[in-house]
Amino acid sequence: MYLAELHGKLSQAISQKEDLLTSNVFSFFKYTNRIIFLKGYLNFLNLKVSNQDAIDAEFIFWPTYGDNTEPDLVIIVGRYYLLIEAKYISDFSGETQKSKAQIIREIDGGKLEAANYRKIFKYIAITADHYYKEDKFKLIPSEFKPHFIWDNWQSISSLLKNILDSNARITGQEKEFACDLYRLLDKKCLRGYRGILSILKKGLQ
Repeated sequence: MYLAELHGKLSQAISQKEDLLTSNVFSFFKYTNRIIFLKGYLNFLNLKVSNQDAIDAEFIFWPTYGDNTEPDLVIIVGRYYLLIEAKYISDFSGETQKSKAQIIREIDGGKLEAANYRKIFKYIAITADHYYKEDKFKLIPSEFKPHFIWDNWQSISSLLKNILDSNARITGQEKEFACDLYRLLDKKCLRGYRGILSILKKGLQ
């Protein structure tokens, strides 16, 4: 899907689907060098895992809980049960007459599943916002806040750029894979801020 989207072969309706973005980004973390990419990302989130933990990590895309709540992704890695809810264009669904708000349902379901696995539960929300918008997460219980992590797609873009610019030992194919994902995030305007100097340098080249 990377190349089709990069070359404009997908309709706008499809390319704006957050499930597709989630699949593209986290399939990359699943199938590339996990010690460099997955562990690097988790360390960025202050989640400490070993090399072996990263290698052995289990990815569960769109699991379904007992009340039919379906988070985007669960990663079971090391001592953690990580629930990832990713947003791109849409927002978190609110409370209705029939169900609790999406975030509350996912926290409740994640707590139960993490306890079954005997893991530490963390809720990771990823949005396209350039900064943390507290109003989006006002429903999160205060006692759960230490287990809540907010991130944005831009930081993933920055992580890829930093790894590509470093001397990380990645294969040629993995480098191409990372470059394609970086370009895709750039195309979606989800690139990290590079600063005015880098823009000026590019203009002078």
